[in-house]
Amino acid sequence: MTHTSSDSPANTGPREWRFVWRHRHALVLALVVALMVGAWVVQSAGLPVLWGAGALAAAALALWARRRVRLARERRALERVDLSEVDRMSGPEFEEHVAGLMRVHGYTAVTVVGGAEDGGVDVLGRAPDGQAVAVQCKRWTNPVPPNEVRALIGVLHSGYTGYRGIFVASNGFTEAAASEGEGHMVLVDREGLARWMAGVEVPEPPRA
Repeated sequence: MTHTSSDSPANTGPREWRFVWRHRHALVLALVVALMVGAWVVQSAGLPVLWGAGALAAAALALWARRRVRLARERRALERVDLSEVDRMSGPEFEEHVAGLMRVHGYTAVTVVGGAEDGGVDVLGRAPDGQAVAVQCKRWTNPVPPNEVRALIGVLHSGYTGYRGIFVASNGFTEAAASEGEGHMVLVDREGLARWMAGVEVPEPPRA
């Protein structure tokens, strides 16, 4: 049996220290880059252009660090959510939940567009390989029927050319709906959603 020490810095101490320990490599890299930029700027004090370049580099580093912190916070919040909590979410809350899963698992440019005028798509983003994706989210108590899948296929062909579809259904799909979507989009049923939330399997659509 594998023994895990309870004295690991990642498991003890205040929350802030646990965060620092988990991200120690990124923080060390950020510190090294900041020191290098600072030294370069000091040595180039007489060159305003280099000062400007140094300021831009420092701003980019600050934005990168801020994004890392924000994603870490979102990841911790998502880790506390299970399927029973998903079942209590409203439709908009479920859309935000799926968007959060996308962000912390490598998707970029994630935007929630759900609402009365969503045009059949709830979330837009880009997969880790750069492929544009359009996501439909259904937090229903029953499996999604085939007409909903056909509707998303139509939306992808009419208004989202070049996008690949992902359909996330908290209570899965009927057998007919699953057959309807095969080859047209990625279907994430209840079991797939649980694996995604656990970080075991992240849905990534094939390139168009």
